[in-house]
Amino acid sequence: MTFSDTSHVGDEDDFDPFAAGAIERTVASTEAQREVWLADRMGAQASLAYNESLTLRLRGVVDSAALIAAFDALVARHPALRASFSPDGSQLLIGEATPLPLAEHDLRHLDAAAQARELAAEYTDAVRERFDLARGPLFRAALYRLSTVEALVVMTAHHAVCDGWSWGVIADDLGRLYAQQTGDGPALAPAPGYADYADWEAAEAASPAMQAHVDYWLGRFGGGSLPVLELPLDHPRPAVRTFASARLGRSLDSALADAVRRNGAALGTTPYAVLFSGFAALLHRLSGQDDIVIGIAAAGQMAAQMPGLVGHCVNLLPLRVAIDAALPFETLVRQSGGMLLDAFEHQALGYGALLRKLPVVRDPSRMPLVNVL
Repeated sequence: MTFSDTSHVGDEDDFDPFAAGAIERTVASTEAQREVWLADRMGAQASLAYNESLTLRLRGVVDSAALIAAFDALVARHPALRASFSPDGSQLLIGEATPLPLAEHDLRHLDAAAQARELAAEYTDAVRERFDLARGPLFRAALYRLSTVEALVVMTAHHAVCDGWSWGVIADDLGRLYAQQTGDGPALAPAPGYADYADWEAAEAASPAMQAHVDYWLGRFGGGSLPVLELPLDHPRPAVRTFASARLGRSLDSALADAVRRNGAALGTTPYAVLFSGFAALLHRLSGQDDIVIGIAAAGQMAAQMPGLVGHCVNLLPLRVAIDAALPFETLVRQSGGMLLDAFEHQALGYGALLRKLPVVRDPSRMPLVNVL
């Protein structure tokens, strides 16, 4: 399948609620999930933008039977990994636990260069193979054997049922479940289900405490026009936002990382606040603007006190930063540290719910309110 395949799958006319197997239960989808579901329907490129992958490197002799059993236990443990969506996106259909097909690829006959080429092609295929939200499954895995003592596991999921925090849980649980299968680890305590999170979110929305969260965010964005970040561009901005993208990674050396930690501690805040402030200062320098909105991701698992939960629980928090170039950088760091704490305290109000309360001018070439994350 390539990016040129723009056919839509899972239309309501041919929807079969049992296409992915017997349904164990249905759960009302969250607003954040419905936003992803709607974006997914914009076309093949939009759908593929929500594919997320994680690669684990396994060292030592891999017991295939134990790994397969561990994956089956992982899917049984986390309902979101066996979920699909109703045709209108309003319901999450949790399928009964069934064995997860683990595709196995033996690359041991190839040299290192050939293995690298094969893996690069496989990684590309993993992100270019579209998920069907109505039929599922929305989670898949493959094993690549590189030698008798080294292998890779590549897992891919749709963002509608998985987020960044979830991948950490998945990696940790898979290791523990594999150890359990090989007799080297204890049984795991039960994990929370996504229905628990959906119930918590609904209760939060109906709680009298929600008004305090609404008041906080309206206080940050009320009273006047909303800022729009204008960064210098090397090409004209498309009239309609596309999903074309690229990734550039850079690691901080140990000396710089230590300096960030020391500065954060000296200013009574965190390394994250230091890096956030540096990013805000960079955007100010590039744009010349002193009123900037930066989006950050907040893990709903922590807000709901369900750290072991797998699912789409992320919320986008739009942080409005006022930058005064006449003030020292340390002042910006302290202000950012306090603002980050306040934002996380009020993360219960979803991004979509906030947008409906603000006079946001919709521009099809941009995300509303937040242009940078």
